[in-house]
Amino acid sequence: MAIVSSSQSVPFRRRRKSLSKWLPKISGAFGALSPSLAARLLAFIFTRPGRQKLPHWERDWLLQSAGQPLRLNSGLTIPIYEWRGFEPMAGVRDEAPLPTILLVHGFGGRAGQMGGFAAPLVAAGYRVVSFDAPAHGAAPGNRSSLPDMLDVTQEVAAHLGPLAGVVAHSNGAAAVIAALAQGMQAEKLALLAPMPDVEAFLSRLAARLGFSPRVADLTQSRIEARYDLPFSALKAASLAPELSQSALILQDADDQIVPLAEVEALAKVWAGARLLVSEGLGHNRLLRDSASIAAVVAHFGRPTLR
Repeated sequence: MAIVSSSQSVPFRRRRKSLSKWLPKISGAFGALSPSLAARLLAFIFTRPGRQKLPHWERDWLLQSAGQPLRLNSGLTIPIYEWRGFEPMAGVRDEAPLPTILLVHGFGGRAGQMGGFAAPLVAAGYRVVSFDAPAHGAAPGNRSSLPDMLDVTQEVAAHLGPLAGVVAHSNGAAAVIAALAQGMQAEKLALLAPMPDVEAFLSRLAARLGFSPRVADLTQSRIEARYDLPFSALKAASLAPELSQSALILQDADDQIVPLAEVEALAKVWAGARLLVSEGLGHNRLLRDSASIAAVVAHFGRPTLR
């Protein structure tokens, strides 16, 4: 039976909207009075993804999956969702292992967002697996970051074994690139609106919320110290030249979260990457756009069963 995220986060989403209205009015003054305290506040905001009510189409996608728990090294247990071909009504089920494609959501996302890729990839001959990272979807926790996403992606991939491919979005795509650089095995990649530079994203977020560059720098140092991992070690453009995987990168020109120029720079230094640029989809609608889904499925093709 599938595990479906609850909708208890709606009040939290309203609080976040309220926060975005009043915070820029006071953050500048707060940062001038106490940059350290302002950095603590920005770090709190930066690492709390929040949760959203599932749209009906995501719920439907998840209900088509089989769910099971996976206990992480941290002690948290997260839900794993699996889609594969239908079992026969009678006779012996074919238990031959199918090549696996892993779907990885982004910050503030959940497995349901990636569900539109499941049925087409299953039809192409793959087993498809996704998960809710800690503090996302139906998983426990309330704090997350790119280092956290890197850790959970590595653990899930190790649990599944070598992957035929990965489809990843935004912060999840950044985590996948870092995981591959650290030895995660996957043959092909499809990255949608990847976030190449978490440091640049933090700077943009700080400016939008009214925090000074000094507060952004202090926030970065605080987060780096917490995870003992510098943001520079997660910069995709520095890691991609060492990767041998074929990668399809989809980016929308109207994305307000990740600038097109950053993604173009990433594709330029990645020998195996091909960039497709759309218009009018923004950061998230790529995930349910039929042309984008078709391009991803075509990129993987039909698997070669060993």
